[in-house]
Amino acid sequence: MSSEAKTPVKRSETGEMIHNAAILFVITLIAGILLGLVYQITKNPIKEQELNKVKGAYLAVYPDAKEFGLDNIVDSEKASELLAKSDFAGATINEVREAYDENKNVIGYVMQVTNKGYNDNVSFSLGVTKDGILNGISLISIAETPGLGMNAEVDIVPQYSVDGGLPTDQVYEVVKDGSGKSDATDTKIEAISGATITSKAITAGVNAGLLYYQQVLK
Repeated sequence: MSSEAKTPVKRSETGEMIHNAAILFVITLIAGILLGLVYQITKNPIKEQELNKVKGAYLAVYPDAKEFGLDNIVDSEKASELLAKSDFAGATINEVREAYDENKNVIGYVMQVTNKGYNDNVSFSLGVTKDGILNGISLISIAETPGLGMNAEVDIVPQYSVDGGLPTDQVYEVVKDGSGKSDATDTKIEAISGATITSKAITAGVNAGLLYYQQVLK
């Protein structure tokens, strides 16, 4: 009699487990479908936003360009070999696009460079003319320490935005003695206070881009 009394209880517990598992499966399935739908809906706007940000960074470093090439003409193999033999091996040249005037003549190039900062990778654009002038740099992506490395926009970027541009045939160096850039011929870049690693990462990236310009593009 006791055995017969326990059997319904076991069946009830098993049925409840199956019922709960089925509910959990349905919830998980619905959540997965909803996440997939959200991804499909937001994928293109996010991609478009990223492209607009990059295009804005290109325009910032080459405002005279009427448009930029659709093709990424970077030779990744040559870039890797070149940088591996330099002091800027950690940097990566992601993109190189031609800059055109109103007549579709190539007037220079814009590059997208990435280098490892203190917290994460720092990506930025730089523009160089066919005459060998660095127009400047513009940040695309940075996630450094707030109040320190994140000050690169106001502390580092302006040092590369000198009237008339900067020479592309020299190597820029980071200093911490207050003797930052005085004119276009000065190769010194004053470090961000408390963020030397970020300052060096960006400057090494600039030097990597200029080396690629000198050895490959030019």
